[in-house]
This record gives sequence, structure tokens and C-alpha cells, in this order.
Amino acid sequence: MKLLLSTIREIKYDQKILINELSEKELKENVACCLIHPETFKKIVSKSGVNLKLTTNYGSVVLKPVQDESIPLEMIYINKSIWANQIIGDFKNKILFKNLEVEVEPTEETVPEISNLLEKIKNL
Repeated sequence: MKLLLSTIREIKYDQKILINELSEKELKENVACCLIHPETFKKIVSKSGVNLKLTTNYGSVVLKPVQDESIPLEMIYINKSIWANQIIGDFKNKILFKNLEVEVEPTEETVPEISNLLEKIKNL
């Protein structure tokens, strides 16, 4: 299903990330997620316990879904993070963080570890 993607900065984690207060496990559990309205989630996923794979023209990433009624319908929010960097891109030398078209699908794949993402970046 196609949705609009926007990146966000959650205050409760943003400051902890900046001062390196979260472990890699805590980062993955709390930041490697996507916020989605429950009605939109139901249109994509028929069962609970699955992750979502987000794909843009720039790449793809698997994230843990978190249902949140404050998210607008047909949108998905993700934290600005190394996971977001896998699917955001640039347009005329400007990084795109808001209103990116993204294909969202359920997956049994796991959320990637930070170490795997760092290896991917090193090999570019």
C-alpha cells in the first residue's frame, strides 16, 4: 500500500541519542519503529506480530509498527535515525525528510541491527 512518509524526532529519545545514553538494543527497540494509524494498519496487515517493510526509490528498511491514533490516515511516521537513512534521499542536493511516497507491506523479516546497517553504509 502506498502511503506518505514523514520523519520525526521524538523528544524522549532524541536527547538520549545525542548524548549516547541508549544502548544499541534500546535504540532498536525504541527508535526502529514506525508510527501508523490503526485504521491504516488494518488495511495493510491482517494479523498482529508482523513488521512492516518500507520501500522508497532510495531503498528499503524493515521497522516495528506502533499503532497511534494521532497519526493522520494514509501516513506513516518514522524517527530520524540510521533506519530512516536507508529510505530517504535527496532532490537537487537537498535531503528529503517529509512527504515521501513509500510502499508499505507486511513482512516476517526482522528489524536490522545497527551493525548491519553500518556495514551496508561502509560498502557504498
